This record gives sequence, C-alpha cells and structure tokens, in this order.
Amino acid sequence: MDKVIGIAELRKSMASVIREVHEKGSHYIIIQRSKAKAVLLSPEEVETLEVMADKELLEDIKQAKQDFLHNRFSTYEDFFDEKLPEKPAKRERSKKPLSE
Repeated sequence: MDKVIGIAELRKSMASVIREVHEKGSHYIIIQRSKAKAVLLSPEEVETLEVMADKELLEDIKQAKQDFLHNRFSTYEDFFDEKLPEKPAKRERSKKPLSE
C-alpha cells in the first residue's frame, strides 16, 4: 500500500523512509501543497515497472521461460564451442592502515 508524505516530513525522516523503501518495499507518494509531486520506489520496483511496460520484452521473457521448461536451450559450451571461463580468484585485502 502506498504511503503519503509531505516534503517537510520527508526532510525530517529521509533516512528512515529510504530504509523502509529498501527493506520493506514500501511506496511513498510525496506531496507538496496537497498535490502529488513525486513517488519514491525501490530500484527493483522501477525495473519491474519498466519491464512490464515493454510488451515486446515481456513476451520474450515468457517465451524464454517456456523454452527453458521444455529444454529448448543451449549450454554456453555448446553455443560457443568452448568451456565457460573461470571466475577470477578473489583478491585478498591489504591489512595495512590507510593513514600510512
């Protein structure tokens, strides 16, 4: 459910509002002088809305899901005729203090 918040209140509680959007997926409608001026959503929500608005991409995703479920896909090795590259090893962080 969307929550409505005024700009003055948002200024006072910005950190907690952002935390709530990030952790709980809350949506905020930001109002100024009793009019909606903006909406605050998580990046994941925005990405979902963008995908849903792109009908061609949505159809491609549905088709890819069906292809996968019916084993109509190629592995990396089959497609490129080579083995999948190995992930680089994690580098160890230096334990030397930054102030030196």
